[in-house]
Amino acid sequence: MKNRINYWTCSKFADFIRGEKKPFALEWGEWEVWRQKQKKERPWRYWMSDTLLRKLQNLIYYPSDLLHSLRCYLRNRYVTQTHVLKSDLKKGEWYDLDTRILHCLFNELVEFVEMELAHLSKWDRNKKYKFKNGRCVEAAYDYFRWVEKNFDEARIRAATEPKTSSFSSHMDHYEMALNDLNRSEKIRKLYEWWTKERPNRDEPLMTITKESHGKEYYKLIDEIEQEYTREDTEKLVELIRLRGSLWT
Repeated sequence: MKNRINYWTCSKFADFIRGEKKPFALEWGEWEVWRQKQKKERPWRYWMSDTLLRKLQNLIYYPSDLLHSLRCYLRNRYVTQTHVLKSDLKKGEWYDLDTRILHCLFNELVEFVEMELAHLSKWDRNKKYKFKNGRCVEAAYDYFRWVEKNFDEARIRAATEPKTSSFSSHMDHYEMALNDLNRSEKIRKLYEWWTKERPNRDEPLMTITKESHGKEYYKLIDEIEQEYTREDTEKLVELIRLRGSLWT
């Protein structure tokens, strides 16, 4: 079912039928308390405003919802292919599973940053971004900067707001902004490690030779390659731990 911008059950007409304005937002458990209260105090009004109107809207919008679902399926199946993991590895060459795991997961992180997070910056109508194949690094970094700015504003409000009834709401906003900032920084650091730092690592097989480092040069090559492997594993573990935050 398509997510709607306007729900008939949240309209002024629904409020008129219900005899009470529907809350704009409540905590997760509070919604069920509100529903039970409405059903007990005005069962017929609640049924007409929150059940009948919803069913009527779904019935009337069914053809467009069906078309939307088909369009989403075709796009997800053949264009974005969100059911598979893709990598940046060269086609036609053999790669062991450990390499495929590393490259597939970090390639998905790159797409998440340059496509999904970048897309969130489109709200700024004063700036025109150039997306190429759905990607825009500039828009992604503008998103990171927006998160930092939002945290700074929330921190200032929480520090200067008098301890009145609205103080707790400012503190809640501050904590949410802090969580968003921590999440954003972790994503950005992993993204930059994969796209900037890791590609610039020295290749020991190309830089270390017997002539330059002596007859046991191969031991130094092995040490460096093992260190690279440890670093790759550490970063991969960080990405896995961040998995629950990779959504928009």
